[in-house]
Amino acid sequence: MTSARTGRPTVIESRSVTFFRLFCEGRFRVPWHQRRYDWKPDHVQELLRDLDEAFSADRQCYFLGMVIFVESAASAPRQWHINDGQQRMVTLSLICACLRRLFTDHNDSLSEHRALRILFDVDESSTDVLENIDRQSSRIIPPSDDKIVYNQMIRGRSIGANGKLTLAWRQIEAFVLGMGIDKAQRFFNFLCRKLELACLYIPDSVDPNSVYETINCRGKRLDDLDLIRNHLYSYFNADDDEERRRAVNRNLDEKIYEHLRDNARFTDYARCYFQSRHGFLKKSTFYRETRDHIRSGAERHERTGKTRSDYVFSLIDDLSRREQIELFRTVAAPNRKDYFVEEFMRSSGQAAAKRNTFTFLKELQTYKVAQPLLFALLMRYLNETEAAHRRNLAKWIHVRLKHITSFVMRTAFVAPKFEPSHFESEFSNLAQRVMSSRELRDVDVDGCLRGCDDHGIISDKKFKAKMCQIEMRDAKKIKRFLFGVNCHVQTDSDLVSESRCTIEHVLPKAQHHWVNWHGFQNENPDEWIHRIGNLTLLGRQDNKPGDADNQDFAAKKSICSRSAISITRDIGTCDRWSPREIEKRQKQLASHAARVWSFERSMT
Repeated sequence: MTSARTGRPTVIESRSVTFFRLFCEGRFRVPWHQRRYDWKPDHVQELLRDLDEAFSADRQCYFLGMVIFVESAASAPRQWHINDGQQRMVTLSLICACLRRLFTDHNDSLSEHRALRILFDVDESSTDVLENIDRQSSRIIPPSDDKIVYNQMIRGRSIGANGKLTLAWRQIEAFVLGMGIDKAQRFFNFLCRKLELACLYIPDSVDPNSVYETINCRGKRLDDLDLIRNHLYSYFNADDDEERRRAVNRNLDEKIYEHLRDNARFTDYARCYFQSRHGFLKKSTFYRETRDHIRSGAERHERTGKTRSDYVFSLIDDLSRREQIELFRTVAAPNRKDYFVEEFMRSSGQAAAKRNTFTFLKELQTYKVAQPLLFALLMRYLNETEAAHRRNLAKWIHVRLKHITSFVMRTAFVAPKFEPSHFESEFSNLAQRVMSSRELRDVDVDGCLRGCDDHGIISDKKFKAKMCQIEMRDAKKIKRFLFGVNCHVQTDSDLVSESRCTIEHVLPKAQHHWVNWHGFQNENPDEWIHRIGNLTLLGRQDNKPGDADNQDFAAKKSICSRSAISITRDIGTCDRWSPREIEKRQKQLASHAARVWSFERSMT
């Protein structure tokens, strides 16, 4: 291709082509490092709806975005690897395969031949039916895991009942069979003539990963780690060891994804992993900084006489360690019956404690800023093999987990808005020190927390003073605060489930109820509704207040006095409800909170 301005030939070719021309002229393979077909039925339905809408509106063109092809130097005849666009191309070919069946059933040989040219590597002059070209290669060769099912589909044979390809086929089949032969013929003609794609053709002499990251990482946040996966795979493009390639693909696309089952969770895991090894990495430049760390490590490894791919292979092997992935799942989604949690609590001697490892992880679950630090601390325990040292380490880590939880929760309660950016870099850099330090006790976790304390919450006196004036409107924060306090004061709190509790405003929020709340006759009730002294919890076993129960305090008191929740029952002992009672109760709650989310004496 030649540049229009300079007349010089360009290395990378780009052009817009119709769907029919692209498929009839090309031979495509999904490269070894791409994961298998991954579209969900919702994605397929969305494409079908968009195509049907464009067809019904008789648009001049329906543009389906850009696809990236990389020349395969080893193949003859010429073949292109689908570097980006596999899901769309495979789905379009399945639409054609389903239409082809309909055309065959209605003896429309012309449309059938056009569909077969799209699906199989046959020339323009061919007039053979499917049975005569059954041995011809398909235009698209999908990943090995999908190859058999895909070939069954496009050849009109029976298919299984499971898998993403099968689910996609069911959606497409229902769509095509529902339109009838007349509409199907016109719809197919629309696809062939008016469906366009922008194609980027990269010769084998150019590094495709550098092109891909330029397109996908220009100021955009990494979503599903495709960029970092492609960078890791790029170290094995020249590797003749097919077994090693399969191992890399299996580790990245099967082991990790099998356990995490979610791209967003995959991204969070990668951030934990790399930040615990390299320190703080900005979200906006996460890929670039991570890539640079990988390159530097590979270069250092190369200087020892080994290959860069050896270093990356070991890195991928470590990244996909099952114990490590399971630990991240424990941090991100704690489960009381998790084996690791139970083992750690036994080792730390806290199995019977109310505020134990599970409680800490559960309270911190929504605060991702703490994940790298929690992950690093628990990784040190996981990697320790000597039993006595492991127990001592668990006790030391337990105290630091308690301090981290107290710091984050106190900050969340006091700050008008929780701002993780205020200490995200410090937490991540501390995680790196935790992982790299020879002696964990030399890492000053408490000192880091003191350095991050912008609100003075480590001091019990300052924390209680702030809590005595605080209002809360966020339902999750309110429930976390009240439930934590109640667990501290109620001996049988194990019988109370946080998920089954609802928030109750003693003085109701609705203005039409205020007329009989005599304690606020000389006050503005709006100033007291959201004070934490006016907030409590009701369980499912409590009668949920209705209009009649909100008319005055006597009715509300009756409900509170019967509650199974201790902090709510205490309200039932009050004779009246007024700003004085709210302030008194708020001071009590603040004092309890300081003990619940406490620090060791050494912290202050």
